[in-house]
Amino acid sequence: MFSMLPAQNDQLVTGDCLKSGSSIYHVQSILGKGSFSMVAKCTRMDDMKIVAIKMMKNEDAYVMQAKAEVDALTRLRSLDPDKCNLVRWHQVFTDRGHICLEFEHLDKSVFDFMKERCYQPLHLIEIRPIAQQLANALNHLKAAGMIHADLKLENVMFVNHRQEPFRVKVIDFGLARTVSTARSGSYIQTCHYRSPEILLGLPFTEAIDMWSLGCMIAAMYLGTMLYPGMSEYEMIRYIVETQGQPPDNMLTLGSKTCCFFQRKDTYSSTLWKLKSPEQFHKETGIQPMENRMYKFASLDNFLNLRVINRRNYQDKIAETRDVEMFVDMLKGMLKLDASKRITPRQVLQHRFTSMHHIINMYHHSHYVVSCCKVMDICQKKAPLAHSGKTVCGSQQQPPFRTANPVQSHCINSPIRIDKRLFKRERERFYSRGSTPEVRLQSFDSRGSPRDIPRSVVSGIFAMTVKYVKYLNRFIKNESDSYFVKTLKIFASGECGKQRHVRTVK
Repeated sequence: MFSMLPAQNDQLVTGDCLKSGSSIYHVQSILGKGSFSMVAKCTRMDDMKIVAIKMMKNEDAYVMQAKAEVDALTRLRSLDPDKCNLVRWHQVFTDRGHICLEFEHLDKSVFDFMKERCYQPLHLIEIRPIAQQLANALNHLKAAGMIHADLKLENVMFVNHRQEPFRVKVIDFGLARTVSTARSGSYIQTCHYRSPEILLGLPFTEAIDMWSLGCMIAAMYLGTMLYPGMSEYEMIRYIVETQGQPPDNMLTLGSKTCCFFQRKDTYSSTLWKLKSPEQFHKETGIQPMENRMYKFASLDNFLNLRVINRRNYQDKIAETRDVEMFVDMLKGMLKLDASKRITPRQVLQHRFTSMHHIINMYHHSHYVVSCCKVMDICQKKAPLAHSGKTVCGSQQQPPFRTANPVQSHCINSPIRIDKRLFKRERERFYSRGSTPEVRLQSFDSRGSPRDIPRSVVSGIFAMTVKYVKYLNRFIKNESDSYFVKTLKIFASGECGKQRHVRTVK
């Protein structure tokens, strides 16, 4: 039996109870504590469902923060949390003067996941689904005109990592705001994820969240923060030493530029020069520290960070291409000029997240097979793209967002047809019968090497105008032509709607 102890004044402990207008919540454990609040795992007694309760501190500044978060959550309530990769918010209530927010209960954060693994770097096969889902979340936030403003590893939660590996949601909208209310000089974003425009005191948009996402995927790949500055000067220095100095127009307009840079007296290619650590210490009394595990001269150094040692040559080629596309995407996320930074939609369409650069190697690479399987698992509840709209109804879905991501990767990618595979399957196709009904049925139910999923088989034979000329080189007679057209209909998904296929001349 649960002991119903009243909640303490400023904190929760196991065994406490909270009361809303409709439910009583029994505190099972404390999940975390922050500057503004603490989060507890609770049992909702009316239906015995596990939820997460975020109780805000009962002080004026924190109350204002809580109200701002409620406003942001209210704006996002029209979005489908599952399709948009956002935490599901149930209600807000007050218990003994504390504002409490009730959310769905999620698993662990990406930060805790890495901590459990002793901060071992994640593989690209693990980073890809996380990056794709976070880009999807940012895409919907952008459509709603919202900025999260505190995206970090701690604020990305696995839904249920055991049952749905690498399916994640974004939490904590305490600093979220609309683009229209964004004001330069705002103190937002955790230091390690803070964008150049915030550091320099420039006007900002939702592009600051993309910078944070870039810092996140870099941290997952490194096992440590890319820019682990403990102060804004250290952050600026690390960024400049790796990516170069921001353009003069950014530095000239920044309200905090003079804190980190000094204007040159002599004419040169740049108007500003970064203050040395000694000069900064002399002016502020703050001693800059060196906290980096990796000191990069360029983001291109990521290309040679890991040694790819695989026995299968095709696996080695596939992973090498994957690293190249990962670095290309990372560089787009970490553009110093926010106007040139990659957008969430462009991330969703990027080769790294869509796997267009390696999917044609599916039959020859176990690495590609594994990548497809992970993406398939984490996207199994993704919305169909046929509707053409996002949940908020303001943008079209990216072309690869289908119920079966593997199929979309295959059909939309530049596929190379294996001559021997094509001839072998043609012979097997004809050996089963002569009528269209038997042919289609035989092809539909046939076995294939390595138990390749049907979605991939259909993708290999997917026909677009782009590939027709290539396949025509294998067509020797009208029967062959019919065979190719049958495969085209099968790959397009129409085979489930009709039992036979008419010969099209």
